[in-house]
Amino acid sequence: MLKNKIFLGFLLLCGLFAACEKRKEYDPETQLQIDIAKIKKYVADSNIRNVVNDPSGMSYVILAQGTDPKPILSDSIYVYYKAKVVGARSTFQEVPITKPISLKLDTLIKGWRIGLPMIGKGGQIRMIIPSTLAYMDFQDGTSIPPFSVLDYTVTLVDINYKKPK
Repeated sequence: MLKNKIFLGFLLLCGLFAACEKRKEYDPETQLQIDIAKIKKYVADSNIRNVVNDPSGMSYVILAQGTDPKPILSDSIYVYYKAKVVGARSTFQEVPITKPISLKLDTLIKGWRIGLPMIGKGGQIRMIIPSTLAYMDFQDGTSIPPFSVLDYTVTLVDINYKKPK
């Protein structure tokens, strides 16, 4: 009985120490360099061709240019896409071609706000997005771990252009 109490006390003490551990401060510059190295390796290992490295750290391939005009941040877009975490075997989210969704471009992750204005209606882009342009160190219990590099293939079905006032 005494052994059980001592063991339980020890476990509680370990839990307290673990809870008091300071979380490392997020350093976007350091994380971006780590992510860029992951992206380069992923591109090479996956044999992805015609990759463009954006100054932001994102890499992309325009698979279909689409038609002009291209969307601007204030527009809503209709898309279907497939998304996976780099290094994972399966997708974490997929919007099928038969059910495109409407999204407001200026509310999306930075990687999408950089990449989607590069293509027009009917265009398709593959974006390999560093965590610094995605969900950073955010932990919300979803299937996307913190510091994840993401691989999106997005088709821009239509654009709802914001009319000037």
